[in-house]
Amino acid sequence: MDHRLLVAALGALLMSAPGHAVTTLALRPGMPELSGGDVPALWAEVPDADLVARDLTVTPAVPYRWVFAPGETIALTASAQTAGRVALTIWDWERRPVARQEFAAPFTEELHFEVTGRGTYLLTLDRFAGEECQARLARSFAVCPPNEDRRDLWRQSAFQPGCCSFPGRQHWTNAFGPAHPSGITEQQAAELDAELSARLGLVLVRPDLPVTWTAPDQPLDFSRADWAVRAFTSRGFKLALQVGFPGEADWALMPQYQGVNDPKWRYPRREEVVRRFTREVVERYAADTAFVEVYNEPDNADFWRGTVDEFVATHHWIAEEVQQVAPGLPVLSGGLCLMDPERTGLIARGIADAVDGVGYHSHGGVDVLQATLTAMRATHAAAGYERPVFYNTEMGFANWRLDMERAAAATAVQKLLYCWAHGNRAGLLYCSRDIGGPRTSAKDWGYLDHFMCPRFTYGAVAAFVDAYAGATFERTLTEANGLYAYVLRRGDAWLVPVFVGSDYPRSVAIETDALAASLLDPMGNAVPVALVEGRLTVTAGYYPTTLILEGSATVRLSDG
Repeated sequence: MDHRLLVAALGALLMSAPGHAVTTLALRPGMPELSGGDVPALWAEVPDADLVARDLTVTPAVPYRWVFAPGETIALTASAQTAGRVALTIWDWERRPVARQEFAAPFTEELHFEVTGRGTYLLTLDRFAGEECQARLARSFAVCPPNEDRRDLWRQSAFQPGCCSFPGRQHWTNAFGPAHPSGITEQQAAELDAELSARLGLVLVRPDLPVTWTAPDQPLDFSRADWAVRAFTSRGFKLALQVGFPGEADWALMPQYQGVNDPKWRYPRREEVVRRFTREVVERYAADTAFVEVYNEPDNADFWRGTVDEFVATHHWIAEEVQQVAPGLPVLSGGLCLMDPERTGLIARGIADAVDGVGYHSHGGVDVLQATLTAMRATHAAAGYERPVFYNTEMGFANWRLDMERAAAATAVQKLLYCWAHGNRAGLLYCSRDIGGPRTSAKDWGYLDHFMCPRFTYGAVAAFVDAYAGATFERTLTEANGLYAYVLRRGDAWLVPVFVGSDYPRSVAIETDALAASLLDPMGNAVPVALVEGRLTVTAGYYPTTLILEGSATVRLSDG
């Protein structure tokens, strides 16, 4: 065991039981990066231990509990049964290795972490054969206060943060097995998703609705949908209720599409089917609903195989039923995505008399969001909309490689701020942890992975929700040349987030008459900063940095 590689270890190994060792590690923001060692970088292609080395494990003391409050005891157990050299590396949210421990397998080791401040840490357990890394296990934990006491402030805000969390997909299977973690049921997994999302402080959720309908003369079966929705509504969430269609039976389709061979969910349903389904869904869930979104990405031909006219008619049927059942409940266009801009425009024009807001989707970086929202505004202006209210009902970033965790976290907060600055009513983070696998698939999204581990996104969004609760947007300082800076007010303080849209940091000079200033790091740790004759310089990085100015009447970017 190479103790030189341990950063800030709090003592030598202690024996808690025969053959069961305990290692205690201390972690804090700003730890120095380790140098040396032969552990592969996060972008290296290493076989996934969850597929090829099931004997490598890292587990929490309480199953599936990877999120902790500051000061809590963090106890994990690492083990490996196949003989060989194994290295545990702890990476901070900037992708830097900050602690490492080597083991001679077979071993079982209890790991205690004493964490100063807030943060989300990635752990990799690597097995070596000589110099070759044969397998890598990725897990993580987060330390951040719960944000439940911030949610009332967000409910009153002009901008509301939320998530797309699809409990209906908890039963899907991928290369790692069932999407819900082994040892708990689909319903228990959905409850844990909802609990962790509520702890994050989010207030809106867009769930899918696993409603089944077997025949036109049969009742709709809400048994799975009820517990999937209740997992969130029982925790104070309001629903971004997306009304789609049930089943894939020929009897439900418009006659001209009956008998199609590709998935039937893509095709238009008969009017009586659409109306009854909408009516019963809205009757059941209207009391917990913030708004209704009609269908999902109808301007994406992969999702809607009917004509534009057929969708426009379908939208009107749904909107009419919503207003009959729940008058005044806002109806949104269904997650427009500009996959086919001409089609987007035709749909926008056709449904203009039956929408209260524009629901749209945008994935990728803040530059993509900026281009998407600009195009959406132009499209709807051309379609005759005067002052449409926009709702971003799906935005995410694909974690297609371990090192992309940082980009996903940074862009999540960037896009929340951008949506808020541009008058969006809501921003829903896309969270679908069931597709592909843990962290290493192009289809892997969200702030929790397959094993309910928090990602860097979880800690960064927790910091945003905490710091910006109760704030109101004041003005934009700049959105020029890839630099973004805004001013928000929270009580007597200014909040000034600054960031860059690509991963090339730059220095930003700020002038202010503030009495005191501090900076929040990406995980929400505050550090006082000195003002020199009303000036200071901050680094605008990929993660938004928030400057807090106390007692300030003015703030502006300086030319020098």
